[in-house]
Amino acid sequence: NIPVVDYTWFFDSEYVENKDKILKDIKKVNYPVVVKPATLGSSIGITFVKDEKSIEEAIEEAIKYDVKVIVEKAVENLVEVNASVLGNYNYQTVSPIEEVVREDEILSYKDKYLGNSKKTQSKGMVSTTRIIPARISDEMSKNIVSTSKEVFKVLNLSGVCRIDYLIDKNTDKYYVNEPNTIPGSLSFYLWKEAGVSYSELLDEMISIAIKNYKNKQKKIKSFDSNILEGFNGSKGSKGTK
Repeated sequence: NIPVVDYTWFFDSEYVENKDKILKDIKKVNYPVVVKPATLGSSIGITFVKDEKSIEEAIEEAIKYDVKVIVEKAVENLVEVNASVLGNYNYQTVSPIEEVVREDEILSYKDKYLGNSKKTQSKGMVSTTRIIPARISDEMSKNIVSTSKEVFKVLNLSGVCRIDYLIDKNTDKYYVNEPNTIPGSLSFYLWKEAGVSYSELLDEMISIAIKNYKNKQKKIKSFDSNILEGFNGSKGSKGTK
């Protein structure tokens, strides 16, 4: 029940071997699309593609960075919002939701790390122009909080993460874009809005890690079995005399 945009994916070797089929699959997703490396971050290697004229160039760019490529339907009337989640599989707390201001069709590396200032040194996502709380309805805010907890649990995440969302202003629908399991600045700029200090955030993360470790230590890691009883290494071997 987690809302995501339509998408397709493939490996670089599959693109080389069956390029025509993959291009047809992308066409079914319907242009415009966003092409991106599957496991990279910081908007590196991502291209907004309006039509099939430039799709191959975008794929070649993504392949430079990863063996797996994702092509997803672009949300054109887009608002991007993010929420941070702190916890583990037993409990989750969600931060205030931020609205991220961008200059391009998608949130670019420039938007994330250079911000609007040419004079100040980049401070990662802290440099991004943002509005907190996001300018969304109370109902959507509640839904995003609920979905954030669900994503966190489904993926069995732990500690702190940031979950990014795409909102279509025309339909008023939201989609999960991706979870960032090592968010820049530990998403402290979001927790600060909830009155959580940096030291308190670190203390809670350490506490969660200790609890997780203790829980894992209680689990059985091995068990007695006679599956190899009577096994002779020479039995069934081929080529021996």
